[in-house]
Amino acid sequence: MKKEVKGYLLVIFGASFLGTMGILARFIYLQEPDPLTVVTFRALIAFLLLFLTAVFINPDWLRIRKTDFLFFGVYGLLGVSLCFLLFFYSIKYTTVATATILLYTYPAFIVLLSRFFLGEEFTKAKILALLLTFLGCILVIQVYSPAEFKLNLKGIIYGLGAGLGAGLYSIFGKKGVQRYSSFTVVTYALGFGSFFLMLMRGIRNLFSVNYPGLIWLWIFALAVFPTILGYSLYTRGLRYIEASRAGIMATWEVVVASVLAFIIFGETLNAPQIMGAALIFAGIVIIRIHPSKRSVKITPAPSG
Repeated sequence: MKKEVKGYLLVIFGASFLGTMGILARFIYLQEPDPLTVVTFRALIAFLLLFLTAVFINPDWLRIRKTDFLFFGVYGLLGVSLCFLLFFYSIKYTTVATATILLYTYPAFIVLLSRFFLGEEFTKAKILALLLTFLGCILVIQVYSPAEFKLNLKGIIYGLGAGLGAGLYSIFGKKGVQRYSSFTVVTYALGFGSFFLMLMRGIRNLFSVNYPGLIWLWIFALAVFPTILGYSLYTRGLRYIEASRAGIMATWEVVVASVLAFIIFGETLNAPQIMGAALIFAGIVIIRIHPSKRSVKITPAPSG
């Protein structure tokens, strides 16, 4: 039970760091850099920082079986590269709010996929929590506003694809932490993810950018806080709780993002948004007080 509580706390803290992504991205996009270039540098810088940390502190974190390179390659492609890329294209064809709510279908993908690939239970509590948190996300992001809501077929497909990619991140992550430390899992996921993003963006185009120093500072912060800290804490939490539960609890990210926007930019938190935050909190509580009938198998792994 103590390890399960540890898992919930790790996911919540990870989601809190992930919630800083929107604020940092807003600072970056004030200078209108190319979003695809930004997400590529985000993944690349995060990978290099993790890689150098392992080299100087514990090189064993970088050791994996040769047979697992394919696993991490697919993980990086689907869970990182395509997720980042499809979210970018969803915004292009819809709006930020619409693309975001389509992205937040990922807990539903996790609940469905974890049933088939991880053998996790499909319970009424999970369904109720899933509905509450998704409705809460709709209210917090204000997708109900005509100015924010825009749908077209391409945007829907790209947005749902991003949601599927985010869901696959958790499925692969749950598999990965059964054999390796969370540090190793995140490092290789971001490593392969940044590699594929560089191929998509074009290496020559990528390194021909000329951003001012302040933009690089914000990109560096984007790599550290939501990417390294957010992904690492969330992935470590997957060792202790079901992927489906972790995915639902990670919607806490939306609440953190809205509160930060209120504190930093002075954005108004209206009644529907506050109600949405309450619904997300209720969904998290339901997941916490209705544990799985099956015990979560925790596979010993190196610390990280």
